[in-house]
Amino acid sequence: METKTVLEKSRDIFTLVDLIRKVAAHKGLKLHEGASKAYSEPIKEYVLDGRLLAILAERGIRRQPRPDCNNGIFTLVDENPQERVLGLGFCASNYWNFKPVEGDDTKFNLRISLCVGFMLNTQERGIVLLPLAHGSFLSPCDRLPNFRMFKALVESDSESSAVAKEIAASEGSIVVTWTNLGLGGIRRLSDLFFEFVGQSKETKQLGMKGEVFDPNPFPQYQQPGNELFITEPAQPRIIKIWRAQLEEYRNSLVAV
Repeated sequence: METKTVLEKSRDIFTLVDLIRKVAAHKGLKLHEGASKAYSEPIKEYVLDGRLLAILAERGIRRQPRPDCNNGIFTLVDENPQERVLGLGFCASNYWNFKPVEGDDTKFNLRISLCVGFMLNTQERGIVLLPLAHGSFLSPCDRLPNFRMFKALVESDSESSAVAKEIAASEGSIVVTWTNLGLGGIRRLSDLFFEFVGQSKETKQLGMKGEVFDPNPFPQYQQPGNELFITEPAQPRIIKIWRAQLEEYRNSLVAV
């Protein structure tokens, strides 16, 4: 019985980064390469002039003095209700700080770049696209302030891109499913292995060691973006190979 399989990249097997790149391209975006978290190159940059600052103020995003900053900082705060923050000693991350323009302390670098964050969601069967609004100095981490700033700027701009308008019109995120990419049924290699293992703790431990099964369901020192996904047509083939590899391993334990 065959105990090796050849998987063709971008046909049978994809890394998570591969899939995020496909999602980005599907929406007319480009992945920002090399970042520790997955997000797109900027969709558009806005200079917050008087008109935009007034629009933001109408939506509860207003300038506030910050006691933790000196007077040389311009701060916009999302004054709307925030999501409950878990844990003690933390407050909502709901503000943007802007530094003065270099060489002119009377003006501030009030620029916001809109981009999209990418997050795997296996329950949604795809990649979730989250709105991000990056300022020129310090920006909030929390989801709602980013969405509110993103939504306000996009809705103020008749020339916004289609994906920006789609996200702004959502409830805070949109999903590109595997089916949207023509990859319906794709699964994580590790999930496929758990299905193969069933209730066998011994077989699971063999998989964790990474010495018996190829493709290895749990590559050691694997970076999150390198996590492997297998297309549906290749999945039965891999399970068949794993079964043969397990049988070969057990036979090797039989005393001669």
